[in-house]
Amino acid sequence: MSMLEEILSKLEIRETQSLYDHEQVITKSLIKLKEGMLNIGQLVDPLIVDKKTGVVLDGNHRLNVLKIIECPLAACQVVDYQSPEIKVGTWYPTVKIAKENLLKLDSVRYEKVDEKTGKEAVENLRAPLMAILPEGECYLFNPGKYKIKEMIEEQRYLLGLLEQYTPSYLPLEEIDSRKKEGYSVFYRRAYTKEEIIKLALEHSPLPPKSTRHLIPWRIIRLNMKLGWLNTNKETAYNEMKSMLEKRAYNWNVRKYYEPVIVIY
Repeated sequence: MSMLEEILSKLEIRETQSLYDHEQVITKSLIKLKEGMLNIGQLVDPLIVDKKTGVVLDGNHRLNVLKIIECPLAACQVVDYQSPEIKVGTWYPTVKIAKENLLKLDSVRYEKVDEKTGKEAVENLRAPLMAILPEGECYLFNPGKYKIKEMIEEQRYLLGLLEQYTPSYLPLEEIDSRKKEGYSVFYRRAYTKEEIIKLALEHSPLPPKSTRHLIPWRIIRLNMKLGWLNTNKETAYNEMKSMLEKRAYNWNVRKYYEPVIVIY
């Protein structure tokens, strides 16, 4: 299979309204992305979509922009979500906040715990979040017994309280270095693939940045023109194919077999 054939085998044009987002969006990020997409007139990266259910695994902000501008079609990279090659984790909120301010957030109960006990509580739905302070102290937020949807609502409320401190979301690999910089890290349970699909199909999106999907062989920089996505599925696909044929012919397509760092 040639590189072009491999790329085309992963891409589909789908109706925007047939796709399900699984996370809420961050308003500032949505506005910024909308401005960027309209300025360049392109959907830069395809949405990554579960082939079977139509749930968007990566690209929830892009999907919402397409809906806002009433674009009927979306360029999608379809994947088998149940493949063991696709991993799912979460992003961890981090904020720089004084301990005294952290421990007086509105309507929050706290329980001081050791890190291992706290993580077990969060993983077993006995607390929505655990704060890990820079000096190592750990506090469960609103401990109790939760069902999935109850935990989602509680997380949404707690993360809303932290918005005034402008949280950033980091992968597990960067948590230790962020704590050394004086930031508190909020540990939360990662959702399973089954939970993510079920909630998305029920139109019950998770809080922003709840999931971190590790998907091999992502297609980036597709640069699909929005004008093509305002035609019909056949025309849009043919335009995309023609564009990729030209780029492949000019050796403007490269597949990396090693980890890379992308500078936007």
